Amino acid sequence: MLIHLTPSYFLQYCNVSVALIDVSVPELGLVLENGKDVTVRFPAPNKRLHYVCRKKGRKAVYGILIETDRPVSDITLITRWAVRGAVCLHRVHMHITGTDDAVTDVIHLWHAHARTPFGDRSPSCAKGWIPAACQPRLSVAAADRVSQRETTIWRRADPAGLIREQTEFYPVPTVEPDRLTTEGWWNRRLPVPDDAFTATVRDCPDTLRVLYPGPGVTVCPLSEHLQLMQDDLKREGQEEAFNRLIAPVMQGISDRCPVFFTNTSNLMNTIRSFSPHFGALSEADKAFVESQINQPLFQISDVVHQPETGVSPCAN
Repeated sequence: MLIHLTPSYFLQYCNVSVALIDVSVPELGLVLENGKDVTVRFPAPNKRLHYVCRKKGRKAVYGILIETDRPVSDITLITRWAVRGAVCLHRVHMHITGTDDAVTDVIHLWHAHARTPFGDRSPSCAKGWIPAACQPRLSVAAADRVSQRETTIWRRADPAGLIREQTEFYPVPTVEPDRLTTEGWWNRRLPVPDDAFTATVRDCPDTLRVLYPGPGVTVCPLSEHLQLMQDDLKREGQEEAFNRLIAPVMQGISDRCPVFFTNTSNLMNTIRSFSPHFGALSEADKAFVESQINQPLFQISDVVHQPETGVSPCAN
């Protein structure tokens, strides 16, 4: 599979220093270091946009290409930037759907192109997205780029308001390889296949995977989900099970996981990795906890917005 990724940073302040550290994709076993494997260049007319590309030649191109040994459905793009001397982490959980042999995270490349055989491949949730605002991209502050995708993004900022961690869920369709490799007006300045990094797909226990296609994915506060489970179990006469099993497990990860992506494996991945209480439970108790944690959740409002986390209320 040919994978086109565009890790980037939007910088609109002259008094903020930004430098790339590295780019990694755990599911592909890739760690690309700045100055050795990759570098930052400015292919867009808007020079506030910093794009990561392969450190080869002098041409500024949009992103990097990766050639994998087999198709993959979920990957995690992790980019680390040094902003004012401190590390900023940008994590994008990409959920890939479709049967073609190529993928691009660039929204406008999903669209139909006149006088070409390439039709519209945009997922239904992306039909109204504005590419300039909705493209996954780190920025200095949350207010720099607000888009329709805010309910699938959470951020952690420092006391000065600078984003130090940003995590996103991002659905990505497959596309025809020719869409990326055939020279045309729609894909100028893309990296060429000869410059692709090679990678072997591997299984990673922490990979975020979608559990339910129906309700959709959104950011939900852990405290809100905990209250929902407590209310449900109390109505069912199982408050003792909540106090003995659910509450200790959730309390053990609250600092590490203040919010999570609903209808995905996100929360259970964190529990398995970081909850000592869960690891000590019997198999029957583990199954009970997992059944409660992985309840389908739907978003009941997209009006509330909290700059720190970008969360919206959820319900089961």
